Amino acid sequence: MVSCVVVIRDDLTTEEIRGYVERIDPIMKVLEVVEAGRYPRRDVRPDLYVAIGGDGTFLWAVRLADGVPVVGFKRGRIGFLATFTLAEIEDVLRRIKEGKLKPVERIRLRVDGQDALNDITVNTTAARMIEISFKVDEQRAITFRGDGLIVATPTGSTAYNLAAGGPIVLPDIPAFVITPIAPHSLSLRSIVVSSKYDIKVKVRFRHDSLPLLSADGISVRHLRNGEEVIITRGKPALLYTTTDFFSNLFRYLSHP
Repeated sequence: MVSCVVVIRDDLTTEEIRGYVERIDPIMKVLEVVEAGRYPRRDVRPDLYVAIGGDGTFLWAVRLADGVPVVGFKRGRIGFLATFTLAEIEDVLRRIKEGKLKPVERIRLRVDGQDALNDITVNTTAARMIEISFKVDEQRAITFRGDGLIVATPTGSTAYNLAAGGPIVLPDIPAFVITPIAPHSLSLRSIVVSSKYDIKVKVRFRHDSLPLLSADGISVRHLRNGEEVIITRGKPALLYTTTDFFSNLFRYLSHP
């Protein structure tokens, strides 16, 4: 029988969780229910991860899945990654089980052994600018002062990157988006580069800025003054999603 692990928001009641399990279990054997931000209590290797919540829940499911396909059902404020509704849960799971719905591959980023489906960021942790230098492959380094830097995948281009003024990139394009956060510059804007390139990022700062390196919004570590990190292409993720990208974009991001 096909098995799954259900990843849920951390604010669901016991009754709500039981209701979801009762809907899923007749179709796929539920091995465990895990709250977003937590890890399974045992070593499990299901056929599928089912995320019920918003994008944070979905990203945590992808982190746990480590290459196992993930499907998301929206139950949160932002559900761009979780493209299916809760009303569709039985139908979608049956289609997955019967092989009528196929997963798609999405590129990820990697830094310090951490993979990220959306983005890797460097942010100042104080109300002070930091100096950031980034270099794409062997190209000339670009240096600026500002609040930080976002390196996003096409999947993540509609997340923090978009909020910071970066472009939307269709999910099947093999590219990364580099977006400065509040750069103290009149000319520096986002740059789209091939995903085959490594991106080297170096930070310099004064006082107590302590730049923070994060992957998909999860803290990795603080960076040392003058330290350089290398961001590369990571292990791809497998996702079940709707095929109409623009309908999903208009629906969840209130695009004009």
